[in-house]
Amino acid sequence: MDFAIDFYFGNNNSNEIVMPPRFVYDDYRFFSKMYVFLKLLGLTTYTTTLMSCHRSDLYIVMVVFMYIAAMNSLRYEYEHSRRYGTIFSSVEEFQEWKIKLWPKSRITFSMIELGIKMGYFIKSFPPQFQFNNLCEVGDSILKIHTLALLGIYIIMGMFCVCLLTTSYCYSFSRPDLIIQNINISSPIHVTIPIPILLTDNNNNNDECCICLDISNNESWSMLPCGHKFHSSCVSSWLLQQQRCPLCRYDVIVNTS
Repeated sequence: MDFAIDFYFGNNNSNEIVMPPRFVYDDYRFFSKMYVFLKLLGLTTYTTTLMSCHRSDLYIVMVVFMYIAAMNSLRYEYEHSRRYGTIFSSVEEFQEWKIKLWPKSRITFSMIELGIKMGYFIKSFPPQFQFNNLCEVGDSILKIHTLALLGIYIIMGMFCVCLLTTSYCYSFSRPDLIIQNINISSPIHVTIPIPILLTDNNNNNDECCICLDISNNESWSMLPCGHKFHSSCVSSWLLQQQRCPLCRYDVIVNTS
């Protein structure tokens, strides 16, 4: 959510690459602001309930770190809101400005806060939920909160493992479809019809990802991003959608 950006390209009809002249920061950061609001709501809840407990040493430490984490996140979002709509001269300038806000500090404070909650949860295991007074209400909410966070992190961890495993297995089985790490910062220019790829790699039973057909009789063409397709397929594709079918990189089409 940190990088909702707009690129503005100058008009240029030549085949030269057009460099983006500026970078407009226009990320509203709705979900980040909602996250900060929930942290402040939780801080208010724990402050008004747990502070009524007789032995609240651990609670005080947790609330202090919650306060630090919430204020740090609030500072971070406030600085971004101040720069909403700012025009930076480049993406690098935006990145340099963002580094000065110490973005990793949010993760540090949040992990400390989560560690304290997990430590208390383990110490008081098995959890008991009672709502007879403010102290018990806050204690029960804290345990439910910790269980919910633990469940979310487990689900996210399993999802990431499945995603990485699937990506690795697919790239291992289809190395020809690996998206290359290209250093292009603006749309690439091609001319229709695209020049035929005259190499011996055309007869290797590759599958064109546009027509999903394996045909050694078809001529092949390669886009500047490094992905190849049947010449007729990619020409028809680019006349309708000016993006690479694989890496989705923007393509400016010039018809001859």
